[in-house]
Amino acid sequence: MAEPERTGRILPVDDPGLEKVYAELARSPWHDSGSLAAATGLTPGEAREALDRLLDMGAAEPAAGVPLEAAVRPPGAVSADWVGRLEEQVLLSHRAVESLTQQYLAARGAGNTSTIRAVPAEEMLRLFAAGQDNCRSGVRGIAAPPFAQALGANDERQMKAMARGVVYRTIYAAEALNQPAARASMLRTLARGEEGRFIARTPMKLVIFDEDLALVPTASPNRTSESLVIGRSALLDGFISLFETVWEMAMPLGGEGEADVDLRDQERELLCLMAAGSTDLRIARHFGVSPRTVERRIKTVLDRLGATSRFQAGALAARRGWL
Repeated sequence: MAEPERTGRILPVDDPGLEKVYAELARSPWHDSGSLAAATGLTPGEAREALDRLLDMGAAEPAAGVPLEAAVRPPGAVSADWVGRLEEQVLLSHRAVESLTQQYLAARGAGNTSTIRAVPAEEMLRLFAAGQDNCRSGVRGIAAPPFAQALGANDERQMKAMARGVVYRTIYAAEALNQPAARASMLRTLARGEEGRFIARTPMKLVIFDEDLALVPTASPNRTSESLVIGRSALLDGFISLFETVWEMAMPLGGEGEADVDLRDQERELLCLMAAGSTDLRIARHFGVSPRTVERRIKTVLDRLGATSRFQAGALAARRGWL
């Protein structure tokens, strides 16, 4: 399945004209209808209609003292609003898939069909290794703590698969950036060609081999660790679609934008912790400094990025290739 084209949109609708009007007003709030139309290549009526749509969707708000009597909201706030809604939609989608999976299993008897079965953790790790060894074209993964095996234990197998042309796309939970071992493993695989993105919350843990097989870690009623093994089926197609939806909304990890050569290792680590949602106290303990020192460092990084929140700072840093 081809990767969906990433547009880098700020607004929650796929409308290049509307995006153009928003961007122009973000850069220059003093436009009237005529100058806005000239700057965006629209007619004055189209420009006015686009502004009305921005007001309706909450991307702009009434404002006195500007010619159009409306001003767009900050990009970070607009993006955060609709990304939050998207995340909620993905979580709801996952819950629906999980519920239907349980009904599917109940109707057929768990473990008794060729397309879906439950296996213990040990069998899941064996299938995970075999899936990579036998994969022909691509591995999709959603990774989040707790991890089933020692971090880094799979790196060599993954690198061998990538060396023979297998494409790895992995979505990391932001909380994984808090773990030094997870960051080290992630940086190794990214350096060798893995395509990585991260998101504040992952809806589940998942790995898909080509379009043939998926492993979905679950918790059984008696709390033992196990996974669902899903073969070719409509259910597998649903998990593939879920992955692609989360991939589209996740933030790139490096590779887009220029790295800041002056960024120190501690600043890079601070950005990872901020993206993961760590508290000031936790960051202070991590670096062995006072919370007040952490507050100063965070303010410096936020100002440097033009960000308004810790997660937004991490996302912007990742997009610029700083992580």
